[in-house]
Amino acid sequence: MTEIAVPRQVLASAARALAHAGRWQDAAALLDAAPPGDPVLALTSAQVAVESDWFAGTTAAPHRLAIATRYASSLDDEGRWDLAFAGLRTEYRTVLMTDQAEREAATALLHRAATLATTAPDAVRNGWAEMYQGLICDNLLNKPDTAPAHYRVALEAGAADPLLAREALRHLGGHDHDNGDTETALTRWRLATELGAAAGNVPGTLSQQLLLAVATRDTGNEAGAVTLATEIARWATAIGAPALAAQATAFLAGTDPFAPPPSSATPSAPAPMTPRPTQPAPAATGQGQAVPAVIVPFMTAPLATTPRQ
Repeated sequence: MTEIAVPRQVLASAARALAHAGRWQDAAALLDAAPPGDPVLALTSAQVAVESDWFAGTTAAPHRLAIATRYASSLDDEGRWDLAFAGLRTEYRTVLMTDQAEREAATALLHRAATLATTAPDAVRNGWAEMYQGLICDNLLNKPDTAPAHYRVALEAGAADPLLAREALRHLGGHDHDNGDTETALTRWRLATELGAAAGNVPGTLSQQLLLAVATRDTGNEAGAVTLATEIARWATAIGAPALAAQATAFLAGTDPFAPPPSSATPSAPAPMTPRPTQPAPAATGQGQAVPAVIVPFMTAPLATTPRQ
């Protein structure tokens, strides 16, 4: 087996791209092939695990976050912020999936997001923190009137991050839909779908297409909506995203994706329908970190994969 030097940021970027493509196990395997103890790669592993938990129903994030926290002192300011943001995302999912979100926990989470916004080292990271303030207001605190202002800040910052712009457009379109402005909602949802696809965000693009199915149903084209949702369910199952597959299947049965979640939801179960179409944000890039090389094995065969959940 030959070993080659790979800059840590190249390895981290490749793992994040795999995660965005729905290849969470492959991303984790790539990172695990590197020598342990690297703070940047430990952070990336945590970010990948957060996305895997969201879509694949795994429970890897708490363990990976704990490992990354051990090396936090060796991260730069951007890296430490990214680690805190990954923790916020995991806690948000935990609170969202409980039987009934506790207002005290949700309020504390909102304060954490606000602190991340004020301490963000750049505009894009500030935009992500604003995005999550909007999500918390929408989905945990029942304050939908305050959420769009946060999404608009996120959308402005998204000029430098297409995935952030996609996320903001997705949720602003949800408010347009609620307000009866279906034309604006459809325009935003279509653009969000394009941005996600261009960025290689496979599960996010599928979840966005489910909103296009909602818009199609709204126009009275039930056959078109069913065709689209059927393909979403099939693709989501194929890539190992049971939460999204469950949403698409429920849509086919007539469920409104904007309806409140059922009381039986648990963190390990497929994600329930949420008041807004909640979707995990992509991991922050952490571009400000140094890029020394790490040694990873060069394999003559493709990386082995594990069965998708």
